[in-house]
Amino acid sequence: MRRRGQLARSLLLGTCLLFTAYTPAWSEEATLKACGHQDYPPWNWHSQGEIRGACADVTRELFGRLGIGVDLSYVGPWKRCQKAVEEGDVDVNICAFINPARQTYSDFTATPMGYNQNAVFVSKDNAFGFNRWADLSGKQAAMVLGVSIGEQFDTFLKNNVNIEWVPDYKSAFMMLKHRRVDFVPFGRESGLTKLATLNMSDDIVPLDHPITTGNLYISISKNPDLSIYCPKLTP
Repeated sequence: MRRRGQLARSLLLGTCLLFTAYTPAWSEEATLKACGHQDYPPWNWHSQGEIRGACADVTRELFGRLGIGVDLSYVGPWKRCQKAVEEGDVDVNICAFINPARQTYSDFTATPMGYNQNAVFVSKDNAFGFNRWADLSGKQAAMVLGVSIGEQFDTFLKNNVNIEWVPDYKSAFMMLKHRRVDFVPFGRESGLTKLATLNMSDDIVPLDHPITTGNLYISISKNPDLSIYCPKLTP
């Protein structure tokens, strides 16, 4: 918990500048509904009926400084979270990569709230060489529903890799452990954290070469009703 608090504070320093030039008159009763990934520690995870983690801490701190509350009661898994933002049932996605589909229904902060390196996770006794994306061609991967690793890599996977879609990372890592797939693409820190909680750190490891290093952003639904609550966040 101490590490998560330190991470949240360090991320906040890089993000809060985005909001300092805009000081709307918030209502004390104003609250935005927010959601995030249910299984992506230390950034976000589901616990006791709400989303917690560094992204949750940063989002609450930022909007709190503007006098607005953030409701992070759990709305469902990651894919459902994104759909709820798209349909206007949820106002804020607290932590996500930018991709074209998400840009059609939400505005992203100009400043990233964090940086996340994605890695190829493999079974320790079934590792392979990885120095470029082409090394993954023809292999089997497990991915969690709704996950994006950036537009270019998403397209590469779609065209070159056989993907098994699963509901959570426990399922993905179990498939990897039993060699039903060859790899799982996942954030390096998040993957290591998840493996530790599953007692699978001795079985599965990330390869050294990263897939991508991407920025994580807060995004807000383009629902026109939000214009009275939220500053325009895109440049």
